[in-house]
Amino acid sequence: MAIPFSIVTWNVENLFRPDHPSGSGARDEQTYQRKLANLARTILAVAPDVVALQEVGDEHAFDDLRRLLGNRYPYARLSRLPDMRGIRVAFISRLPLLQARDVGEMPPEGLVNVPSGDGSRAITSMGRGILKTTVVLAPGLLVNVVNIHLKSKLVTYPGGRRFPLDEAERARYTGYALLRRTAEAVAVRVLMNELMTGNNEPAILLGDFNDSPDALTTQITLGPEDRSLAHRDKFDDIRLYNLADYIPGPRRFSRIYLKSREMIDHIAVSHELIFYLRQADSIVEPIESIDSDVSSRRDAVYPDHAAVFARFEIPDEEADRHFSITRPL
Repeated sequence: MAIPFSIVTWNVENLFRPDHPSGSGARDEQTYQRKLANLARTILAVAPDVVALQEVGDEHAFDDLRRLLGNRYPYARLSRLPDMRGIRVAFISRLPLLQARDVGEMPPEGLVNVPSGDGSRAITSMGRGILKTTVVLAPGLLVNVVNIHLKSKLVTYPGGRRFPLDEAERARYTGYALLRRTAEAVAVRVLMNELMTGNNEPAILLGDFNDSPDALTTQITLGPEDRSLAHRDKFDDIRLYNLADYIPGPRRFSRIYLKSREMIDHIAVSHELIFYLRQADSIVEPIESIDSDVSSRRDAVYPDHAAVFARFEIPDEEADRHFSITRPL
């Protein structure tokens, strides 16, 4: 026998009510309700145990989505650390969410003295908070799940401008954005080291990484590269495996930017789980190509990111697993 477990990560693109003061939500109630219905329909069709969301606006929009999902997902946690626009990560779950923790400060073990967007001060916190929780699949079988949304490649210039005044400013602020995403990736890696070192509890890191599988920032979060799954080594305790490689080629993307397909939403799992993966996929059919015109997306009734999901089957007998339980909840 096996314990089935499935999980989804999905950037739901500015999930605000139409009357939200940010002006980032849908322009009218009808558009908003159509988007909510599409979100709920997709989640219920995949029927995951845990849903990790990014770009949730506030508790009101979050509650609206939960109501449409009915009683199938009774457990939820919304990050208390949004960014300046008010978007944040969240969990919706069929299973209890235990030991939830918001992580917002840059760790002392991470990158220090990284300049902020204007270069006037050092970065001290994540742009959007990390949300960690623990899911209990069966008595004694715990999975630590971490939801992230790293800094995007979109550059904001002084005064909220989306365009540079000259090439020197463009290069400088593009560099600031890359430095922030790198610092955030290092902070995520520090947290995963804390969660994974010295125990056999499975771990999942997922969310909007805002970069491709082979990007340096993505690789930082995963830890040391594995040369062979067939042979254990000293880094198996802290290594993560990106499931992008297991998604069928025609659907191995999660966003279309300027008609170019990008895989920027990821699910990465620890050594304890990789052997029990049964499916990884991306629901790309409804997404459209986007550009830098953010305002036009207010009329969208489906997010610009695909929902990425994974399914596992874990042996219910501890003796049949590749790992054993090392500490109780």
